[in-house]
Amino acid sequence: MDGNSSEAERWLSIAEKLLASRDLHGTRTFALRARESAPILADQILAITDTLLTAQANPQDWYGILQLDPLTQSMEVVASQYRKLALLLDPRKNRLTFADQAFRIVSEAWNVLSTGSSAAEGDAILIYANAAERNPTASYSIAICEEKP
Repeated sequence: MDGNSSEAERWLSIAEKLLASRDLHGTRTFALRARESAPILADQILAITDTLLTAQANPQDWYGILQLDPLTQSMEVVASQYRKLALLLDPRKNRLTFADQAFRIVSEAWNVLSTGSSAAEGDAILIYANAAERNPTASYSIAICEEKP
């Protein structure tokens, strides 16, 4: 166990250094290696890297930021995943580099998806982006209807 523990500590140390230099892919690789022996710190690191990588690829992929399947309908699932990530990324508990930035991104995703009209707009944008990706030569339009009180 000591060998595994010291190896995990070494991997986590490397992951933290890579995170500080914003090498998110390298950070993720070493955190995954350490996950079995040191799950809490590894999960904190992975929450940061996965959030930042998703936001980097598509800043409006609210479902991806919360690590959910696109167009998840259950608000209980969305809320549960938000709470899980918020606990892992809480800057008061997670002092790692970029934890505060990842926390803000996750909070923004929650704000969009937990608000009915914002969620509908986000879904429409996501559907449009996915359709355009599958057929880039086609012409698409998005109709977003505002709810009336």
